[in-house]
Amino acid sequence: MSNNANSWSSALKTLHWVIAFFILFAWGSVELHEFYEKSDPMRGWWMVMHYSLGFSILLLGLFRLYWRATHGRPKLYGSRFQKPVSLLVESLMYIIMIGMPVTGLLMRQFAGRDITLFWLIDVPAFVTKNIDIAKQIAFIHKEFLWNALLVLLVLHIGGALWHHLITKDNTLRQMLPFGKTK
Repeated sequence: MSNNANSWSSALKTLHWVIAFFILFAWGSVELHEFYEKSDPMRGWWMVMHYSLGFSILLLGLFRLYWRATHGRPKLYGSRFQKPVSLLVESLMYIIMIGMPVTGLLMRQFAGRDITLFWLIDVPAFVTKNIDIAKQIAFIHKEFLWNALLVLLVLHIGGALWHHLITKDNTLRQMLPFGKTK
């Protein structure tokens, strides 16, 4: 279950891909809710899905961060320029992976709104309602962190493809859930 010199552990690969799909689904759910009128129950259903996925990303991201810190990493490929850029992008993605759900929660809290998770758990507002703070946090959540995540995803995917197609090293293979590493 530990990482080796050529590949991430199965646990970390699984976390990587599950979190990636959850981020995609969280984005999709918030976009899909816009197709419904405010009075339509499906609009609320999609938002509960969004909150639940965000909460799951937060928990999985924290666990992934712990796992990554305690199990090391495989060989980092690339030039002297690429390695620090890769580590910076990875670090910023961890910050966003945790920051997006936290700011989403705080945004709802300061707006005085409850959050329902998995249609089972109601998280009541536990801070004093402050719409001005809620709007500032909403900007951070919706504009700053979301756009930063998109830029980082382009760099992350572009870097993986660069390593696979141009330098032909093991970077992409070591994170794929299937196939063999060199």
